[in-house]
Amino acid sequence: MRYSTWCASLLGLALLLIMSAGSAQAQATRTWISGVGDDANPCSRTAPCKTFAGAISKTASGGEIDCLDPGGFGALTIVKAITLDCGPFPGGILASGTNGIVVSAGATDKVIIRNLVISGASLNNAANGINGIRFLAGRELLLDRVVIQQFTTAGIDVAQGQNTNLILKHVTITQGGTGIQMTTTTGNVAGAFDDLLITDMTSHAVRGISANVIAINNMVATRLGGDGVHTEAASVNITVQDSTVLANNFGFNAVAGNIRIHNSAMFNNNTNLSTNVLSDGTNRSSGNTNTNAPTAGAFTIN
Repeated sequence: MRYSTWCASLLGLALLLIMSAGSAQAQATRTWISGVGDDANPCSRTAPCKTFAGAISKTASGGEIDCLDPGGFGALTIVKAITLDCGPFPGGILASGTNGIVVSAGATDKVIIRNLVISGASLNNAANGINGIRFLAGRELLLDRVVIQQFTTAGIDVAQGQNTNLILKHVTITQGGTGIQMTTTTGNVAGAFDDLLITDMTSHAVRGISANVIAINNMVATRLGGDGVHTEAASVNITVQDSTVLANNFGFNAVAGNIRIHNSAMFNNNTNLSTNVLSDGTNRSSGNTNTNAPTAGAFTIN
């Protein structure tokens, strides 16, 4: 009897070790997806998965999911550090009636998204998604060569409860509600945006709701129902340089907080800027229906 019990215990331990080893092997540091893949596959290069959701459960924290072709790879919730890279194709996410990507990662996790088109289009090509990307938790989100289109609430919605970083490089947001909106209940959103195009939105291009420290370089914001840059709280500080705001409501509108502009242009807006915007004097204003002077500094009218 004792021998049988000992054998059964030994067998159970062996099975547990085998299952643990199998689980560890399933968490690869790099996985692949393809439009002709299958989520039942191990997500290897020769046997790729079909969706981001299928691959992320088989990818270790801090790992990378790469695309083998320009397929449509489905909406995704991210709960750990991960890199999504569909270069050089790019890959796509169609999220009609829902969010494209929700990032709800750990407090120290960094998420990187490259070479991706995120679309909320319905069958008639109208804006029908909710948010392109919701950044709800995580230390840092970096987007590089990403297009976000046709989301009725926001292209990027940052609603955090800690210090967090938002880094944007070569990002286009079009045909939706607000381009980027940012708030946090604790700490602040520290942002660096470079080479940003936001166009054909019903609201603002960049909306600082609370606790933002953002530097924007080389942005074009045009054909907006709202403002190019819009701040709403004293805790919001946004600096803009080498940028153009064209054919919007306000070019720059600091309802509260600070907007500082350098070497930028305000053309053909309803109003060029609110009076509490700060200018270094190298900015230009032309063709606006209403023209205000900044609180500090000046600009050239031509």
